[in-house]
Amino acid sequence: MVKGTAFAAGESGKHEAELFVMGETKAILRFDGKIIECRLDEVSRSERIGNLPLQLRFPEGELFIANDESDLPYSLQAKKRGWLTRLESSKTAILSSIAAALLFMVAFFYIGLPGISKGITQLLPDEIPMAVGEHVMSQLDERMFTASELDTERQQALNQRFDELVEMLPPMPVKPKLVLRNWKQGPNAFALSDGTVVLLDPLVNLAQTDAQLESVILHELGHVYHQHVMTGLVRSTLISVSVAVITGESTGVIDMMTGLGVLAATAGYSRADEEESDQFAAKYLSAIYGDASAQAEMFALLGEAHQTGGMSQWLSSHPDTESRIEAANSFQTE
Repeated sequence: MVKGTAFAAGESGKHEAELFVMGETKAILRFDGKIIECRLDEVSRSERIGNLPLQLRFPEGELFIANDESDLPYSLQAKKRGWLTRLESSKTAILSSIAAALLFMVAFFYIGLPGISKGITQLLPDEIPMAVGEHVMSQLDERMFTASELDTERQQALNQRFDELVEMLPPMPVKPKLVLRNWKQGPNAFALSDGTVVLLDPLVNLAQTDAQLESVILHELGHVYHQHVMTGLVRSTLISVSVAVITGESTGVIDMMTGLGVLAATAGYSRADEEESDQFAAKYLSAIYGDASAQAEMFALLGEAHQTGGMSQWLSSHPDTESRIEAANSFQTE
């Protein structure tokens, strides 16, 4: 006889119970004045999960839990705990698994996701970066920018020099184009996914030499060449879509990417993207002028504008100015 607790089928009330096993063929459960009889092979055992007690289920749904599992006949005892069950019961294993999962998530975010995003970006049809770039530009024109106030001659000269710079560079994934706009918030420039490079009047006026201004143009063309804009948008979209799938909340992907594009245009890029674009600009400045000192000079001008209240938005989204000045001054062509 094995003493324990029984639960009637479909009920949660506990009852003191006794289990009798007759030889190897018959089981009898007695509780609350009831006697349940069945063949022994009709009694099913629960799966071993952590430290939860073993449950014996009878054909009509009654449950029996032994006070001491070792009192049960061998045929009804739980199988020896396997490695998976031992892991489920081990706090050390559980904590280690959580830590490993967190490390995997961090590695995926910083290593896997950028690689996946870059691969997807290279496979996207040209229509997507073009559509996103056009939408972002229209949103910026509607909400933030006004027409450039540079004189016509200056605008024509900038467009001509921009085209000349593009001709000196390796083939781009999309055809670059220059857009001039005015913004009262301070010097800024940025690139869009469709190859548009936007220069704002305060930044053009801040540059003291053509080479200094070209260092910024080349930097933004570096973003276009390396597809930083679209890669960042794809990465952000993958995160947003993942959240949408989990939460069940979704919107149009193009609309999502457009909104993220406006944010990216004003919030800047990752440190790795900035360093890559700095090196791109320094390389071609050195090819044109012999060194990249103009890039360092432009960084210094932007830093001064920021300190004197000129709100250098370009530097606010391009951090670590001192190290970038040092890198430009020490740049050596390969």
